[in-house]
Amino acid sequence: MIIGIVKDESEKYDGYNWHDVYKREFEKLGDEATLLDFKKIDWLEQIKKIRPSLIIWRAWHRPDDREDAKIKIQLIEKLLKIPIFPNWEMYSSYDNKIMQHTLLKELGFPIPKTWIFRDKNDAIEFGKTANFPLVSKCSEGACGDNVKLIRDREELQSHIEEAFSDEGIKTYFPWVRQRGYVYLQEYIKSDKDLRIIVIGNKVELAFWRENKNSWKHNIAGGGSINLENVPERAKMVALELTKKLNFHWCALDIIMKEDNPLILEFSSIFGFSRAGHYKSYFGSPNANVLSKQVKYLHDLFSR
Repeated sequence: MIIGIVKDESEKYDGYNWHDVYKREFEKLGDEATLLDFKKIDWLEQIKKIRPSLIIWRAWHRPDDREDAKIKIQLIEKLLKIPIFPNWEMYSSYDNKIMQHTLLKELGFPIPKTWIFRDKNDAIEFGKTANFPLVSKCSEGACGDNVKLIRDREELQSHIEEAFSDEGIKTYFPWVRQRGYVYLQEYIKSDKDLRIIVIGNKVELAFWRENKNSWKHNIAGGGSINLENVPERAKMVALELTKKLNFHWCALDIIMKEDNPLILEFSSIFGFSRAGHYKSYFGSPNANVLSKQVKYLHDLFSR
């Protein structure tokens, strides 16, 4: 089986490139793995030349890379009829919290109370009776970026004014602004939340992210891993959502509220920041998830 693996830029952040790991793991299984460079002008010709059985691409989360991936994933599926992972169904909601919230709500999954305002006056009216603190999020952003705690009515008013101004709110990427909306969520007091990764119909990774020094729990922001007593109910919710979305794999962030799992967000693209931390727990900087993705795809296309 011929596998096309798109080069990524993980090394500058993770210390290694995911495409090298994918290539090595596919070759271990006897597949022929070829690297593709989607930054080059001849990216389509590269695909046509090798005619792969499938393509795997860890498209980066920079806004310009996301826009490029949105175009190319759809073209590969529609024009070349070649399976690509993540496919458009998986990628379309990537790094889009507003879309994810709407999907979760309409599909009936448990989520924190959330208010998304596109009308400034509606947002101001909400603020008059809101309970604080509130969590404010930009629709895009990873590793806790563009997420902050709003502690009182005055702070919320300032946030609303800035969001609906011509300039908007600064985000992690200097050229991207949060403008024309506010995304607010109930604050659930806790010193931990869950990261669960599903591949196929199996939970392949599940752990608590703990941080007693911050209300944010993500590993990139200084959180630590705890593998003990992960609730089975949270795992079941993760499996159910992955199946309902028709995703081949999915990473979910879940917080427990009164023993009930609430989904914060989900994604088909995920990372392992602070690779050394993961390696100390799992013996692998990516908790062996990449090799499990490869095995899943190999088995799926070898049937």
